[in-house]
Amino acid sequence: MTDSQPSQDDHVNSNVYDGLRLRSLKQLAWAIESSVGQFKLILVRCNYASLRDRLISRLREICQVKIRVLAVQQSNRTLYTAIQEEFSAEIPACVMVVGLESVQNLSVMLTSANQVREEFRKNFAFPLVLWIDDEIYKQLIQLAPDLESWATTRDFAISTQELVDFIIETANQWFSNNLKFSVDEYLKLENELEAAQRFGSNAC
Repeated sequence: MTDSQPSQDDHVNSNVYDGLRLRSLKQLAWAIESSVGQFKLILVRCNYASLRDRLISRLREICQVKIRVLAVQQSNRTLYTAIQEEFSAEIPACVMVVGLESVQNLSVMLTSANQVREEFRKNFAFPLVLWIDDEIYKQLIQLAPDLESWATTRDFAISTQELVDFIIETANQWFSNNLKFSVDEYLKLENELEAAQRFGSNAC
Protein backbone atom coordinates (compact mmCIF):
# COMPACT_ATOMS: atom_id res chain seq x y z
CA MET A 1 0.00 0.00 0.00
CA THR A 2 1.41 3.39 -0.96
CA ASP A 3 1.31 6.45 1.23
CA SER A 4 -1.31 8.03 -1.01
CA GLN A 5 -3.82 5.26 -0.46
CA PRO A 6 -6.25 5.56 2.45
CA SER A 7 -5.75 2.98 5.15
CA GLN A 8 -8.44 0.73 6.58
CA ASP A 9 -8.39 2.87 9.73
CA ASP A 10 -9.07 5.95 7.59
CA HIS A 11 -12.18 4.28 6.15
CA VAL A 12 -13.39 3.22 9.60
CA ASN A 13 -12.85 6.71 11.02
CA SER A 14 -14.61 8.24 8.02
CA ASN A 15 -17.62 5.94 8.44
CA VAL A 16 -17.86 6.74 12.15
CA TYR A 17 -17.59 10.46 11.41
CA ASP A 18 -20.27 10.27 8.71
CA GLY A 19 -22.55 8.42 11.12
CA LEU A 20 -22.16 11.07 13.80
CA ARG A 21 -22.77 13.83 11.29
CA LEU A 22 -25.93 12.16 9.99
CA ARG A 23 -27.21 11.82 13.54
CA SER A 24 -26.58 15.53 14.14
CA LEU A 25 -28.37 16.37 10.90
CA LYS A 26 -31.36 14.28 11.94
CA GLN A 27 -31.43 16.09 15.29
CA LEU A 28 -31.35 19.42 13.45
CA ALA A 29 -34.17 18.26 11.17
CA TRP A 30 -36.23 17.26 14.21
CA ALA A 31 -35.62 20.67 15.84
CA ILE A 32 -36.88 22.35 12.66
CA GLU A 33 -39.91 20.08 12.25
CA SER A 34 -40.98 20.50 15.88
CA SER A 35 -40.81 24.30 15.63
CA VAL A 36 -42.89 24.89 12.50
CA GLY A 37 -45.39 27.68 13.10
CA GLN A 38 -43.38 29.37 15.84
CA PHE A 39 -40.21 31.38 16.07
CA LYS A 40 -37.14 29.39 17.01
CA LEU A 41 -33.56 30.54 16.51
CA ILE A 42 -31.02 27.87 15.63
CA LEU A 43 -27.32 28.61 15.12
CA VAL A 44 -25.34 26.16 13.02
CA ARG A 45 -21.59 26.55 13.27
CA CYS A 46 -19.62 25.45 10.20
CA ASN A 47 -16.36 27.00 9.02
CA TYR A 48 -16.40 25.80 5.41
CA ALA A 49 -18.83 26.91 2.71
CA SER A 50 -18.47 23.72 0.67
CA LEU A 51 -19.27 21.57 3.70
CA ARG A 52 -22.16 23.86 4.62
CA ASP A 53 -23.67 23.51 1.15
CA ARG A 54 -23.44 19.71 1.30
CA LEU A 55 -25.04 19.66 4.73
CA ILE A 56 -27.92 21.87 3.59
CA SER A 57 -28.51 19.64 0.56
CA ARG A 58 -28.58 16.52 2.75
CA LEU A 59 -30.78 18.23 5.33
CA ARG A 60 -33.33 19.09 2.66
CA GLU A 61 -33.51 15.40 1.81
CA ILE A 62 -34.22 14.19 5.34
CA CYS A 63 -36.27 17.09 6.73
CA GLN A 64 -40.06 16.76 6.46
CA VAL A 65 -40.64 20.51 5.96
CA LYS A 66 -39.69 22.76 3.07
CA ILE A 67 -36.53 24.73 3.79
CA ARG A 68 -36.07 28.13 2.17
CA VAL A 69 -32.51 29.44 1.91
CA LEU A 70 -31.79 33.16 1.99
CA ALA A 71 -28.33 34.32 0.92
CA VAL A 72 -27.85 37.74 2.47
CA GLN A 73 -26.18 40.37 0.33
CA GLN A 74 -22.97 42.23 1.08
CA SER A 75 -24.87 45.50 1.28
CA ASN A 76 -27.59 44.30 3.66
CA ARG A 77 -27.54 46.26 6.91
CA THR A 78 -30.26 44.57 8.90
CA LEU A 79 -31.05 40.89 9.06
CA TYR A 80 -34.67 41.49 10.04
CA THR A 81 -35.35 43.63 6.95
CA ALA A 82 -33.59 41.19 4.61
CA ILE A 83 -35.82 38.35 5.80
CA GLN A 84 -38.97 40.46 5.84
CA GLU A 85 -38.46 41.71 2.29
CA GLU A 86 -37.76 38.22 0.96
CA PHE A 87 -40.74 36.50 2.60
CA SER A 88 -43.25 39.30 3.14
CA ALA A 89 -45.88 37.59 1.00
CA GLU A 90 -45.73 34.22 2.75
CA ILE A 91 -44.96 32.43 5.98
CA PRO A 92 -42.27 29.86 5.15
CA ALA A 93 -41.97 26.62 7.08
CA CYS A 94 -38.29 27.27 7.74
CA VAL A 95 -35.71 29.86 6.70
CA MET A 96 -31.99 29.26 6.55
CA VAL A 97 -29.65 32.23 6.26
CA VAL A 98 -26.24 31.89 4.61
CA GLY A 99 -23.64 34.43 3.53
CA LEU A 100 -23.28 36.36 6.78
CA GLU A 101 -19.51 36.12 6.41
CA SER A 102 -19.70 38.33 3.30
CA VAL A 103 -21.74 41.18 4.86
CA GLN A 104 -19.69 44.36 4.77
CA ASN A 105 -21.04 45.81 8.01
CA LEU A 106 -21.69 42.65 9.97
CA SER A 107 -21.25 44.41 13.32
CA VAL A 108 -24.06 46.81 12.39
CA MET A 109 -26.28 43.91 11.31
CA LEU A 110 -25.70 41.94 14.51
CA THR A 111 -26.21 44.97 16.75
CA SER A 112 -29.44 45.80 14.94
CA ALA A 113 -30.67 42.21 15.22
CA ASN A 114 -30.12 42.34 18.97
CA GLN A 115 -32.04 45.61 19.26
CA VAL A 116 -35.10 44.30 17.37
CA ARG A 117 -35.01 40.73 18.71
CA GLU A 118 -38.62 40.99 19.92
CA GLU A 119 -39.71 41.75 16.35
CA PHE A 120 -38.23 38.43 15.26
CA ARG A 121 -40.33 36.61 17.82
CA LYS A 122 -43.50 38.59 17.03
CA ASN A 123 -43.39 38.46 13.25
CA PHE A 124 -41.38 35.41 12.18
CA ALA A 125 -43.50 32.38 13.05
CA PHE A 126 -41.01 29.85 11.74
CA PRO A 127 -37.67 28.32 12.73
CA LEU A 128 -34.80 30.58 11.66
CA VAL A 129 -31.47 28.85 11.08
CA LEU A 130 -28.32 30.98 10.84
CA TRP A 131 -25.25 29.34 9.36
CA ILE A 132 -22.20 30.95 10.95
CA ASP A 133 -18.50 30.32 11.35
CA ASP A 134 -16.46 30.60 14.53
CA GLU A 135 -15.59 34.25 14.00
CA ILE A 136 -19.22 35.26 13.45
CA TYR A 137 -20.19 33.31 16.55
CA LYS A 138 -17.70 35.34 18.61
CA GLN A 139 -19.15 38.58 17.24
CA LEU A 140 -22.68 37.38 17.86
CA ILE A 141 -21.93 36.72 21.52
CA GLN A 142 -20.31 40.12 21.87
CA LEU A 143 -22.73 42.27 19.85
CA ALA A 144 -26.03 40.38 20.11
CA PRO A 145 -25.91 38.55 23.46
CA ASP A 146 -29.65 38.81 24.09
CA LEU A 147 -30.51 37.33 20.71
CA GLU A 148 -27.85 34.63 21.08
CA SER A 149 -29.29 33.63 24.46
CA TRP A 150 -32.49 32.55 22.69
CA ALA A 151 -30.67 30.21 20.34
CA THR A 152 -29.85 26.54 20.32
CA THR A 153 -26.53 25.73 18.65
CA ARG A 154 -25.34 22.87 16.47
CA ASP A 155 -21.72 22.33 15.48
CA PHE A 156 -20.54 20.65 12.29
CA ALA A 157 -16.78 20.22 12.15
CA ILE A 158 -14.84 19.11 9.14
CA SER A 159 -13.21 15.69 9.12
CA THR A 160 -9.46 15.29 8.71
CA GLN A 161 -9.83 13.78 5.24
CA GLU A 162 -12.22 16.53 4.11
CA LEU A 163 -9.75 19.11 5.40
CA VAL A 164 -6.90 17.47 3.49
CA ASP A 165 -9.01 17.40 0.32
CA PHE A 166 -9.96 21.07 0.79
CA ILE A 167 -6.33 22.16 1.19
CA ILE A 168 -5.15 20.09 -1.78
CA GLU A 169 -7.93 21.42 -4.01
CA THR A 170 -7.23 25.00 -2.97
CA ALA A 171 -3.49 24.57 -3.55
CA ASN A 172 -4.04 23.01 -6.97
CA GLN A 173 -6.34 25.85 -8.01
CA TRP A 174 -3.85 28.39 -6.72
CA PHE A 175 -0.85 26.94 -8.54
CA SER A 176 -2.81 26.41 -11.75
CA ASN A 177 -3.86 30.06 -11.50
CA ASN A 178 -7.55 29.15 -11.53
CA LEU A 179 -8.38 31.05 -8.36
CA LYS A 180 -10.09 34.18 -9.63
CA PHE A 181 -12.23 35.79 -7.01
CA SER A 182 -13.34 39.08 -5.54
CA VAL A 183 -12.01 40.63 -2.36
CA ASP A 184 -14.97 39.21 -0.43
CA GLU A 185 -14.33 35.72 -1.79
CA TYR A 186 -10.67 36.07 -0.87
CA LEU A 187 -11.59 37.05 2.69
CA LYS A 188 -13.90 34.02 2.94
CA LEU A 189 -11.10 31.74 1.76
CA GLU A 190 -8.73 33.38 4.22
CA ASN A 191 -11.18 32.65 7.07
CA GLU A 192 -11.50 29.03 5.95
CA LEU A 193 -7.73 28.58 5.81
CA GLU A 194 -7.37 30.12 9.26
CA ALA A 195 -9.99 27.66 10.53
CA ALA A 196 -8.01 24.86 8.90
CA GLN A 197 -4.88 26.05 10.67
CA ARG A 198 -6.68 26.06 14.02
CA PHE A 199 -7.99 22.56 13.30
CA GLY A 200 -4.46 21.36 12.59
CA SER A 201 -3.10 22.99 15.74
CA ASN A 202 -5.79 21.42 17.91
CA ALA A 203 -5.15 18.02 16.37
CA CYS A 204 -1.47 18.13 17.29
